[in-house]
Amino acid sequence: MDPRLKHSRMTRYRGMINLTYFVGAFPRTKMLQKNQPEAELVLAIAKDLVYNQKNNTWAFLQNKKIDWSRFKDILSYHRLAPFAYLSFKEHISFLPEDLSRILKATYYHCVAHISRLQRKFLWLQGAFRERNVLLLPIKGIALLDDLYLNYPARSSADMDILVKEEDLDKAVKILEDLGYRKNLEGFKESYWRKKQYHFVFQEKEPKGFSPIIELHWDLDYRRYRRQLLPECFKRLREGLMQNSQVKLLSPEDTFIALALHQRRFGAALSLRDVCDMAILLNKYVSGFDWDYVLREIKKARICSTIFFAISQIRLFFKISIPENVWRGLNLSGAKKKIIQRFIKKNTFSSCHEVESKNLYLKVHFLLYDNFWEPVDYILNIPQEQFAKFYNLEPYAKKTCFYYRHRLFYIFLRSIAKII
Repeated sequence: MDPRLKHSRMTRYRGMINLTYFVGAFPRTKMLQKNQPEAELVLAIAKDLVYNQKNNTWAFLQNKKIDWSRFKDILSYHRLAPFAYLSFKEHISFLPEDLSRILKATYYHCVAHISRLQRKFLWLQGAFRERNVLLLPIKGIALLDDLYLNYPARSSADMDILVKEEDLDKAVKILEDLGYRKNLEGFKESYWRKKQYHFVFQEKEPKGFSPIIELHWDLDYRRYRRQLLPECFKRLREGLMQNSQVKLLSPEDTFIALALHQRRFGAALSLRDVCDMAILLNKYVSGFDWDYVLREIKKARICSTIFFAISQIRLFFKISIPENVWRGLNLSGAKKKIIQRFIKKNTFSSCHEVESKNLYLKVHFLLYDNFWEPVDYILNIPQEQFAKFYNLEPYAKKTCFYYRHRLFYIFLRSIAKII
C-alpha cells in the first residue's frame, strides 16, 4: 500500500478508533475483591505447581466457605483442572463428591492423552529424520518432560511442531505422505502462507488417537518483515521425551515463545501459561541469559509483551527478575502501571470466567510497544481474520462489504453491544 494512502486512512479513522477503544471495546469490570476464596484456592493450586509442593490448598479447605460452582468456572478458565486433583488428593473428602470425581477423571484422562501425544510426536520425528528434516516440539508438548515430570498433567489440546521455513514444503509433503491433510478452515492457502505462521493438519482417515497438528514455520506473525528469533535454530539443546532424544528450543527462546502465546485469541490471562514461564525460570535461573532475551525482544519490538509476562510471574509467584531486566525494557512508567493494574484487576474478574472478545481487545492494545501498531493492525486486518472474529463467511459478498467499511462496522458492533 502507498504509505501516503495508509497515513490518510489512519488519520481519517483516528477519532472512530479512539471512541471504539475507550467505549465499545473496554467495558468496565469490577476490581478483584480481596479474600475471594474461590480465586485464592485456584491461585493456591497454581502455587503448588510452581513451588513443587502440595500444601497450599489445605488451609482454604479448612477455613473458607467455597462456592464450588464459581470455583469450577475460574479453574476452567485458568486451565488448571488437571493439576487440581494432585493438590486435593490427600484431602479429597473435603470436596463435593461430583467435583472430586470430575477432577480425578480429568487428571487421569490428561495423563493418558499426554502419553499418546508424546508417542505420536516421536513417530513423526522418526519420519522427518528419515528425510533429513529437523522437527522441534514447541509449546505444551515441549514442556512435558522438561518442566512437568512431577506433575504429569499439563494439558495440551493439539500438537505444535516447528520446522525451518526453508523446510516447510518438505514438511508439508511428509505429513501428506503420512496420511494428513491441511485444514484451511475455509480460507485460501495464500492467507495462511502470507498472513499466518502455521498450517493446521488432520488425518484424512483417523484411526484411534488422532490429534490436530499445527505445523509452524515461525513463532509469531511477521512484523516489520523481520523474522522473529532468527538465531533460535542455532541455540537448540538436547532434551528427552519418554526417554528418547529430542531437540528443544533454548530456555530463553522458549520463554519468549510462551510470552508471545498470550497475544493469541484465547485465555489471555490464563494462570497455566504463567505457571509454564514461572517453572521455566525457576529451573534455569542460574544460567538464564537475560542479555540475549533483552537484545532479541528489542529487535522484535515486543518489550510490552515480556513486561506483561514477568509482571504476572512476579505478582503471583514472587519470582525474582533481575533489576537490569526491568530497566532494560524501556517502557514508560505509565505503561507499566497500566499493565500491572490490568493484571490485578482482571485475572480473577467475573467478566471472563469464560473467554471474552472484549478481554482480547483490551490485551491487544496492551501487549504492543506503541499504541499505533495495534490500531494499524485493525485498520489493515486480513479479511479472513476479520470474518473469523465476527463469525462471518470469509469470502461472502456481505463480508466483503463489511470488510471494506470495517471501521464503521466495528464501531456499530461496539455500540450495539453497549445497548
